[in-house]
Amino acid sequence: MSHQFNQYSKLLNRSLSHAVDYLEALPERPIDSQISSQSLRSQIGGSLPLQPSNPEQVLDELVANVENGLIGSGGPRYFGYAIGGSFPVALAADWLVSAWDQNVPYYVSSPGTSVVEETAAEWMLELLGLPDTAGVGFTSGAQEAIYTALITARNSLLQKAGWDVATQGLYNAPRIHVVVSDQIHSTIKRALSMIGIGVSDIKTIPTDNNLRILPEYLPEILEQCDGPTLVCAQAGCIDSGAFDPFEEIAEHVKAHPNAWLHVDGAIGLWSAVSDKQKHLLKGIEKADSWDTDGHKWFNMPYDSGMVIVRDASLLATAMGGNSMGDYLTDAIAKPDRNAINFGISASRRARGVPVYAAIKALGKEGIQAHLDNCCMLAQRMADRLRNVDGITILNDVVSNRFSAQFGIGDDTFRNHLTERVVHQLQQDGFCYPSTSGYKGLKTMLFSVLNCHTTIEDIDATAEKIIEIYHIELETCQLGEAAELCD
Repeated sequence: MSHQFNQYSKLLNRSLSHAVDYLEALPERPIDSQISSQSLRSQIGGSLPLQPSNPEQVLDELVANVENGLIGSGGPRYFGYAIGGSFPVALAADWLVSAWDQNVPYYVSSPGTSVVEETAAEWMLELLGLPDTAGVGFTSGAQEAIYTALITARNSLLQKAGWDVATQGLYNAPRIHVVVSDQIHSTIKRALSMIGIGVSDIKTIPTDNNLRILPEYLPEILEQCDGPTLVCAQAGCIDSGAFDPFEEIAEHVKAHPNAWLHVDGAIGLWSAVSDKQKHLLKGIEKADSWDTDGHKWFNMPYDSGMVIVRDASLLATAMGGNSMGDYLTDAIAKPDRNAINFGISASRRARGVPVYAAIKALGKEGIQAHLDNCCMLAQRMADRLRNVDGITILNDVVSNRFSAQFGIGDDTFRNHLTERVVHQLQQDGFCYPSTSGYKGLKTMLFSVLNCHTTIEDIDATAEKIIEIYHIELETCQLGEAAELCD
């Protein structure tokens, strides 16, 4: 079976037609169709194909069988977790990335996309107000970015303590203390376990009612850390959108003889682009490393993340780019940017291309307008809900997200009612918030990240939330309340 280059046109145009139909239907289609996994398996699965099939038919069947199992997370009324949509230009550029099919860790394997990523990295640092000498790597998401940053932190801290991980490994290495917020995100914990640091090495800092680190506790905790110490702070807490007091934290970390400050900015680092919001990140430029996501607030198509390390040479050393095989010696010796020095992937797509296209198309002013609009819409929703008896907004809305609870009464009643309201909203399909936790409470997490969300979407969603809340509250107040709400 031969494949010819003239086969692409018909198939790509067919794919384009399906994709446009899907994207343009997002505002009207149910966000969650509630199809069962068994139904999906019966439609998608089956015996291993032995004979070739018509490619056009394969595409048509793929769309028909898969679309009912897609969550409309790119739509304007998806407010769950921390998932954004896609800027149209970023999606279009990402299609080119697939068509170009370049491997970008080495300049010689794709000079054009290497320079695009180099430029995108420079623009990002300027937008975020971070040191222009920092190293930037394009990753699959914040999880990989955190992993990459913490590898660099671990190796650098141990190097300063007289231990070379590259030659000596980790057996008998000095212990690394870890200091984090009590609101630590699971991605930090996962990354710590991946780099050989267990939970017994973690010390937590208490937070205030908005889930911000209380910096006055940090000096005492750092005094207990008599060796290499990794401190992690957050720019944009998942449940409140809050920003830790970076300037105070950085001062305490700097006073330690061997400490590293990492800022998890998966959601909130982009606030640095906005003149209205950047005060929330005062002092963040004093950290040693940062991570962020593209597919959250910056509206890149999946997958897209960024790791940034103040000292680019430390990142390159930790990634071991100069320790590749002999056949790559000439490739990595070139003076131009070799992305292998800025990330763990030895093979990957050109993730920086959609980032470049978005920055080029929107400019700083367009990006700022998107960020500010999301914050305005989140505040509008919070204002609508807090005016309803029995709906509580748990945090100050300083950014693009907040947590809410439903009902009046003890924690058990409110937790169950809140869970019922959110699950019913999801099943209804008009809008999609998610559940989360807020210092032990079950909550509705409401997150505004999508460039397509409008005031009309917010107002219609507020009406739907209030309607479902009253229905579920009445149900729980009936004689069967104990059975229904347990």
